[in-house]
Amino acid sequence: MATANIKSEMQVVTGDMLEVACFLVPNSFRLIYLDPPFLTQRKQTGSKAGLAYDDKWEGELDSYLPWLEERLKKLYPLLMNNGSLVLHLDWRVSHYARVMLDQIFGRKNFMNEIIWHYTGGGRSKTRFSCKHDTLLWYAKSDKPVFNIDAVRVPYKETSGYAKAGIVAASGKKYRPNPQGTPIDDVWDIPIINPMSKERIGYPTQKPILLLERIISALSNESELVGDFCCGSGTTLAAAKNLNRKWFGCDISKDATECARLRLK
Repeated sequence: MATANIKSEMQVVTGDMLEVACFLVPNSFRLIYLDPPFLTQRKQTGSKAGLAYDDKWEGELDSYLPWLEERLKKLYPLLMNNGSLVLHLDWRVSHYARVMLDQIFGRKNFMNEIIWHYTGGGRSKTRFSCKHDTLLWYAKSDKPVFNIDAVRVPYKETSGYAKAGIVAASGKKYRPNPQGTPIDDVWDIPIINPMSKERIGYPTQKPILLLERIISALSNESELVGDFCCGSGTTLAAAKNLNRKWFGCDISKDATECARLRLK
């Protein structure tokens, strides 16, 4: 990786985020999404030959948590004053990461623990099947960008409110919003079907609908969105679709080449 200043938009860089962040402009990102390794203690292999990454950690938590904390602290200054960070993890370490983020951002700047619920895959016979990931949303200040109208969803067909609204005891009438109802903190978004054209063969690829929802809600058009474990480039592709500026990096050359091809 070059040591000159890096232009922090419309670029994919190969390198460790710890080093890359040193050459980026502070207070420039409206949103940073981070989907790091999950401490699965195995090699993650995609359906396309050569696309894989190693998620094995000697020392397990004793090596993983300091690694993650050091990088989160490095990314924090890159956020604008009303910017947000979304950290994507699962049951293995999300509870440790929340304590870590409380210390970096301050507990009062914790915004949401979002549950991404999905179906598909195998089912456990010894315990309840794990079918969700955890997204921890933290803001740099108490007034982050939040575009709730941009991520409304249609009312359920069985909803009486959707059809006629309600009349309060005071006589005031409440009508349904034509844009739909606000979403809550549990998101039902399918994983990518193995036969889908969206799938490019990279391991743990996330659905673009998930990233488009995050980006739409927590940034505005023309603002800068970053992903420092960009993998297959889903965040960057979503940002491009939504007319945001984007920047990505990954320590894997295979990942950054995959992302660059996707963004052409």
